Amino acid sequence: MKRFPLLLSLLACALLGATQTTAQTRPAAAVFRGEWNYAVYAKEKSELPPAYQSMELEQVPQFAIDITIRQTGNRLRATCGIVARYLARVEDCDFKATVRNGAAQFRLTSGFGGSATVKLTLSAEGLRWQTLRRNGVSYYPEDVTLRRLKPGETPPYFERDDAR
Repeated sequence: MKRFPLLLSLLACALLGATQTTAQTRPAAAVFRGEWNYAVYAKEKSELPPAYQSMELEQVPQFAIDITIRQTGNRLRATCGIVARYLARVEDCDFKATVRNGAAQFRLTSGFGGSATVKLTLSAEGLRWQTLRRNGVSYYPEDVTLRRLKPGETPPYFERDDAR
């Protein structure tokens, strides 16, 4: 009978220790890693600039953003490119960010003299890009949801030599 209270005490200590360990571990960061794309195309060839009217609509996006994100824990490192106005404007948007509370927020400086603060979040629909603040001229999207590309998939406007 004397062993029963000792066993009960040991069990209680083990459970308390397990609870404290669980409380101290961080939840896993959302998986932002991957290749992401968003693109908008003309509906008719007549909408394309004259130099592109002989091309297929999918080869000349009105606007597109492509992001490749590498992730280590909650740290993101991304290469990013934007084409706007039917390829007339090209914007690099590489960034580094830290995921906090399921979102990554960072600041970008545009090659066109402006800047923006951007927030990325994940949802069932994809990767949501929200431009929170903007100063000056830039071609960053306001609020779009990018889709995750499948392994080996490339957007139709990528030349085969440019394939990832």
